[in-house]
Amino acid sequence: MEFYQPELNDDETIRQEIAKPGKQVMFLQADWCGDCKAIKPFVKDIKKSVTSAGINWFDADRDANLAIAQEQGLMGIPAFVLFEDGKQVDHIGNGERLNLQQVMDWLAQSV
Repeated sequence: MEFYQPELNDDETIRQEIAKPGKQVMFLQADWCGDCKAIKPFVKDIKKSVTSAGINWFDADRDANLAIAQEQGLMGIPAFVLFEDGKQVDHIGNGERLNLQQVMDWLAQSV
């Protein structure tokens, strides 16, 4: 089983991604998080679904990007966050263990 390896981004890069026009999805996680590790085998599939729909994807680390997490009111991880035209419009995950189907259902409803 291969775990998704999130890209490490600095706060400024993430702010630029959020501010882009259109829809963006951010995956917020941390390496030490057990619930994050549980979803990582499926994140590649989730990312592929998002990007094949023409939606931008980027990663954030809850600890390295704490300011972003606080600005967006996101303290529970893992979380998948939908932004549209620079504004957070929806998210799934607030510290609970997510499975692939839950995230895919959320994407189908939200994007």
